[in-house]
Amino acid sequence: MANSTAKIKAVASEDMVIRIGKAKYTVQQSLEHGAAVYESMYDLNELMLHKHNELGMILLQHRALYKSDKLFGKYIANTPLGCMSRYDRTDAMFIASNWDKVRKMNKDGSLDSLGVSAIRKRLKPKAKPDAPTSAGNVSKGKAKPKAEATDGPSDTKTAAIDLIQNTMTADDLATFVKAQLKEHGITQTAFNKAMKA
Repeated sequence: MANSTAKIKAVASEDMVIRIGKAKYTVQQSLEHGAAVYESMYDLNELMLHKHNELGMILLQHRALYKSDKLFGKYIANTPLGCMSRYDRTDAMFIASNWDKVRKMNKDGSLDSLGVSAIRKRLKPKAKPDAPTSAGNVSKGKAKPKAEATDGPSDTKTAAIDLIQNTMTADDLATFVKAQLKEHGITQTAFNKAMKA
């Protein structure tokens, strides 16, 4: 891979040789090379979408175990995924919970090489009607109180439950529960007893 920090200028000479750094191309070769580069960019973008989906499914399943996003964030901070930013977690979970729509958009070519925020904007339904063109009442009035985090269910948790119900098999669930029992130091006998209660 070429050094991406080096400043490389493309130069066309009189002999119709195009030079990019130390590489030399004829006009046709440069266009074919450009097409190959573009194709690899498209393939990498599609691979990234699949990776977002896979990671999002993992996160959604763990998120379903916690009462709030705040508690989930505290849990994740002490795991191997603690290095992942909250925004990256949210993006991955968004892609996973909207995977059918994302896959459809990718198939019909409307995604091109968009990032997750652009995908989010395209999938977001138009919630508000068009704003009026006049300024209307411009008085400042009282400030709205800031929203605080709640301990209730969130949209993420609902999406996680939907994902689990629609894609998880009984074997997957059993494996997941066994891993959770081991992680939290709960014996199979204690779990079975609690399940009967």
